[in-house]
Amino acid sequence: MIKKLGLFLLVSATAAGCSNNAMEPEEINPEIDVCEVCNMGLAHEYYATEVVAADGEVYKFDDIGCMEEFLKMEANLQEETAAKKYVRDVDTGEWIELEKAFHAYHPDFWTPMANGVVSFKDKESAEQYVKKQGMGEVLDYQQLKKHEWSWTQ
Repeated sequence: MIKKLGLFLLVSATAAGCSNNAMEPEEINPEIDVCEVCNMGLAHEYYATEVVAADGEVYKFDDIGCMEEFLKMEANLQEETAAKKYVRDVDTGEWIELEKAFHAYHPDFWTPMANGVVSFKDKESAEQYVKKQGMGEVLDYQQLKKHEWSWTQ
């Protein structure tokens, strides 16, 4: 009886570990992961983004622009409690919630889908990137929400 209870607890804990109830991002595997929108491989990991739904489903994208396009098609995931949206700091690869990140934008900045939006964990890093490039502007989350993406121009 004790062995069966122990086995049950072990299986239950393992099964619980497989779900993503915390709505945390998953690591990118560039060998197998592809973008939900354009089906490109996620070869440039530090530009990858993710949407993690409340049910634990993880949607991966090669570029913030593909994530934005996906969210326009999946209106049910736009509500704050429905999903968390993540971008990566292009310098460190650290996952950051979209709402907390800062972005550098210029149409000539290289990104996998040529959207020109590069994400950073803080405003200073985004400002340094713009200064180093000699062009562009820094966007916070509210400004990014108003951004006109390349496919809509």
